[in-house]
Amino acid sequence: MVAQVCLSERHLSESNRLFEDLFRTYQKLVRPVVKPNESVEIEFQFKLLQILDVHEKEQILSTSGILNHVWTDHRLRWSPEEYGNVSMLHVPGERLWLPDIILYNNADGTPTPRKITKADLYSNGSIRWTPPAIYNSLCLIDTQWFPYDEQLCTLKFGSWTYSGDELDLRQPDSDDLENITLPDGSCEIRVEVGVDITEYQESVEFDLLSVVGSRHERYYPCCDFPAIDITYDLAIRRKKLFYTVNLMIPCIGIAMLASFVFYLPSESHNKITLCISVLVALTVFFLLLIEIIPPTSTATPLIAKYLLFTMIMVSLSVAATTFVLNIHHQGIKPMPTFIRTFVIQFLGSSMLVYKKPSECFEKKKKRMPINDALRYLDDQFKKVEQVQCKIEKATLSYPTVISINHTLSNDKNEPVRRELRHKIRKISKNIKYIQKDIQRETNNEDMRSDWKLVAMLTDRVFLLIFSLVILAGTLVVTLTAPSLRDTRIPVTVYFPEVITYDDE
Repeated sequence: MVAQVCLSERHLSESNRLFEDLFRTYQKLVRPVVKPNESVEIEFQFKLLQILDVHEKEQILSTSGILNHVWTDHRLRWSPEEYGNVSMLHVPGERLWLPDIILYNNADGTPTPRKITKADLYSNGSIRWTPPAIYNSLCLIDTQWFPYDEQLCTLKFGSWTYSGDELDLRQPDSDDLENITLPDGSCEIRVEVGVDITEYQESVEFDLLSVVGSRHERYYPCCDFPAIDITYDLAIRRKKLFYTVNLMIPCIGIAMLASFVFYLPSESHNKITLCISVLVALTVFFLLLIEIIPPTSTATPLIAKYLLFTMIMVSLSVAATTFVLNIHHQGIKPMPTFIRTFVIQFLGSSMLVYKKPSECFEKKKKRMPINDALRYLDDQFKKVEQVQCKIEKATLSYPTVISINHTLSNDKNEPVRRELRHKIRKISKNIKYIQKDIQRETNNEDMRSDWKLVAMLTDRVFLLIFSLVILAGTLVVTLTAPSLRDTRIPVTVYFPEVITYDDE
């Protein structure tokens, strides 16, 4: 126990002595080169930990990661045998020369690591510095297929002050390095998996499809030295479940309501109310959409196209419903022959819609007591007239009857008989007038029934047309999104195996 403590103290003292010897004359403001025209070679790689968020409205990508820097400082070499076999030191970053690698397309916050962490210094002068960072980078959001969209966001890293002749950024050695000469003469070295994703935590909103890394070496007109940067292209695809359940399905349901307006009977006063309610619901969805997508005029989002299509269909349904209600309330206006022929006969037979026989029978049944009463009264008055004629004929054949008739036809009874005949004729005339009026009302009721039948058939036609158009529009608008046919599997992360030892 005492030996271990002594060994630890000795090792600590050797580390202190080594640190003092290394940094006694060390100058952190000067590049670690032997000759001024030499460049410092930096092996750089971004280690992606998580995609924090994609701010569509601000067009910003938020990521969390670690910046891996590896370079060699010849001024910090030592022989481990001279310092108790100490081969590595943890040195505060503030004591070292550090490369000023920043994020060029930074949108918000600091483009450099927020905290200067310690670095690992090895005896051969190699330094490994891995500061953590949270970046908010610019990302041009393509909203054309929102919410089934795919985005390509870039992270461009490079030195802020040093040229390519002074600081040379390199990617780690890989088997899939590809040298490409661009049309402008610049050189590009591409790596298919340029980002370190060994500890990547999957995003709940986006799938990570590819992480291509590219080293660019360009010459600009202003300068005679190259500018070197390393750019990472992150291809991400939005997951479909959330927006399908919370945005697309409600929109499709509202669109279907535009066609079911025509399923309501024409007598209902809620047809227009339903149309206006659907328009209000679509307006609310538009307001929600404006809060999500960026205010760009370069492309119309997929969901906005569908909402616009739905709003047009709802507006047309309002106009069509007004037309149907106008037909329904035509009243006793004579129906043109071509409407009766085409709509009632042709469309009615095609759509299997006819006047119900039971309905016609019920109407006739309601009118039967009145018609029977009128016929009965008319028959009774005719019988009275026939009896009177028979009495007059009988007075000519039998004297007894003549004497009786003479007695009845004296001056006292004649006025009563004339008044009775006058009333009978008047009643008969009124009965015929009532019968004609009832017949006219029956005809008017038949005309109203025909117009209502035309309105119902028109409703059925509009129901069929709007249902087919909305269904076709829904399929065309939604299924055209490329991501719905994209079968690419998200980037697979392989974690190193953890070796465990069983107790014997």
